[in-house]
Amino acid sequence: MVSAKLQRTFPIRLFLITIAVCMGSIGAKAELVRPDPSISPVEVVAIQLKALQFNDNPEPDFGIVQTWAFAHPRNRAATGPLPKFALMLKGPSYGEMLNHNRHEISPVMIGQDTAQFDVMLETKGGKILLFQWGVEKVKSGEFVGSWMTVAVSMPRLAGQGS
Repeated sequence: MVSAKLQRTFPIRLFLITIAVCMGSIGAKAELVRPDPSISPVEVVAIQLKALQFNDNPEPDFGIVQTWAFAHPRNRAATGPLPKFALMLKGPSYGEMLNHNRHEISPVMIGQDTAQFDVMLETKGGKILLFQWGVEKVKSGEFVGSWMTVAVSMPRLAGQGS
């Protein structure tokens, strides 16, 4: 279940993370947002989606690199290294995430160490796609205590947008 505190603070925190990501894009060389235990699971998903929405800002494929930064070590082992991950994101299954029009994140389940979200995404072509996004806390190593993405489902067509 989503706590009442998370429900109250989510819009504010998401807004602040979005501003931080956008402000980082203004400089000549943007800084990646790095995994940190202070970043909530929904913020991880929001950071990745905003990066993919503006994939080539401030430089080509910066959004893919930012998304990779929050890929859980197990996910990296399965989908990496980064050049292979980038090819996967540019492929037919996930390519429509890049430079999409808009997205909405809906919490499905947020537990102590795992969280699941439904993501509705409108592609630049106007299709509405549904993804399931899973994140987990890292248990050991460099990113211990940080929430990172373990899986993103294949997209399902959910309708036609504006």
